[in-house]
Amino acid sequence: MQKCPFEIHAYIFELACTDGGAAGIALSAVSRYIRAMSAPYQWHTLAVAGTTQTVRLAERIRSLSSSAAQPQQPSVDPVGSKGKGKDKGKGRASGPAITHLFVSNRTAPRARERRYLEMGATRDMAERRRIEAVFNAEADAWARAVRVLFAYAAPTLRTLAMMCYDIHVSPNGRLFFSDLKRYRFPRLEELSIRGGFDARLRDYDGAAGSATVRLRDTADGEGEGEGEGGCARGESAMKQAGGEDDEPTLPALRRLHLASPISFDLFLQRLRPLAPGLTHVRLSELLAFDYDMARALHSELAERGAVPARFPSLRERLWSAEPRAVPVDWERFLPPAGALRRLVVQPSQLPPAPEQLCGCCSGYYRVDDMTRLLREMAREARCPAAAGGEDSVYVFLPPGPRHNAYGFEEGYADWLGRAAGERGCWKEQYEVDIDAPPRSPVGEDGLRLWDISVKRSISRTWL
Repeated sequence: MQKCPFEIHAYIFELACTDGGAAGIALSAVSRYIRAMSAPYQWHTLAVAGTTQTVRLAERIRSLSSSAAQPQQPSVDPVGSKGKGKDKGKGRASGPAITHLFVSNRTAPRARERRYLEMGATRDMAERRRIEAVFNAEADAWARAVRVLFAYAAPTLRTLAMMCYDIHVSPNGRLFFSDLKRYRFPRLEELSIRGGFDARLRDYDGAAGSATVRLRDTADGEGEGEGEGGCARGESAMKQAGGEDDEPTLPALRRLHLASPISFDLFLQRLRPLAPGLTHVRLSELLAFDYDMARALHSELAERGAVPARFPSLRERLWSAEPRAVPVDWERFLPPAGALRRLVVQPSQLPPAPEQLCGCCSGYYRVDDMTRLLREMAREARCPAAAGGEDSVYVFLPPGPRHNAYGFEEGYADWLGRAAGERGCWKEQYEVDIDAPPRSPVGEDGLRLWDISVKRSISRTWL
């Protein structure tokens, strides 16, 4: 075997290491020669699940030292940190390149929101504080480890999937939008995120050496003091933050998938200057607070002629007024008309019926209206007159069988498929029956699953 050219071995090892890391571990145990030859490809496709495993990988990365036997990887400097900050002069540790990365703070059996469920299971305040402290410590350790992964893998990553649970409600452990701006991802083509980020999409200035949150203007233009405040929305807020911060750090990004709990509207607006080449967008698990966002998307698509501006057939079937497109006078959420090739939208499962739980408090009325609107948009968009005789850019996916239906298993399968060149989460409308009857909700936690208090969205009066 040692007579076989190294280039052939390299190609074989690259093809073999596409299963999330198991093949790389197996190859390292074959022989010294195979271990040495396969070392650059052992992390080619890497899946890390659970806080413990993520922290161990971060410790392994920290322990890597420069070695002549390992090919030197390009270094990366934090954006805007040239000549300043604590990261000045620091490069990237030498080690196996990570091309496809899946990371989650929970393992598959525990991959769901647990923080408030466990806290609500006891009335003892001391026990609640203990549970809260445990979750906060876990989130803080995971977020620190993920930042180490970002710094190490940024130059070589092509796909990144993050499945986060309870992270966004941790006071110290949540990720900030600046974690995507701090390092350059020159090769990242696809990004999939479930939760994890600060609900207000604030920035954490890690280069300052302290937990300083740089607060941005709120939607109405009124700034708030340090410690608590609003988020950046609109071009003016971005410009005030400094042009250097908003230079493209994701120049190769083409596909973006966001799943609740996350601020869809804020994320899309703030990502636009960082990823100018975005062509595919998927939004999964839209909740009641996202109805305004859905109506904004309707207006933007109607402006481009992709869907009708009005749907008279919905007039007698909605709890609220008939939705209609309005002039787009806000900073657009979607990529430019010539760039957008696909928008995939999936609302969340309907909350319990009003007979079981107040329809206003649970968000039932808004989710029902939003689902009907999104479904009707897909029905009309399939017409040649609406889609210009070609496949429509808009795709509607019916709600899943349970609340937070886009879970760990589906996210991992989609990521692994995309790493292998498959379609992954990017469905086409002809594959979906938009009129299929809704499946019965599935969930072991009953009504407690319908906690939507952690989501925030835009607030706007629609005419």
